[in-house]
Amino acid sequence: MAATVVSARKYLLTYVALLVLTVLTTLVAYVDLGWATMLIAILFALAKATLIASVFMHVLYEGRLVKLVIAGAVIWFIILVSLTINDYLTRGWIGFGGK
Repeated sequence: MAATVVSARKYLLTYVALLVLTVLTTLVAYVDLGWATMLIAILFALAKATLIASVFMHVLYEGRLVKLVIAGAVIWFIILVSLTINDYLTRGWIGFGGK
């Protein structure tokens, strides 16, 4: 099996995109957009993770099995996060007695 050769230009452009997204994430943290600030930061983090996985980890050039495993991991992560959020939101917050 021949290894895929990725050009240095692609690596450089990906690096620059990651730097730009990091700067944008930092700048958004200083702007008060309410709940949207966190959503935008998470979307930037998702974009950075996608860039890193697809280019630096060569997921773009792998076969279907690797992509299937990654899709399964993402689905499992979404299940765990949704269950955690559900537990947090449905908890009855009971204060300490005697206060």
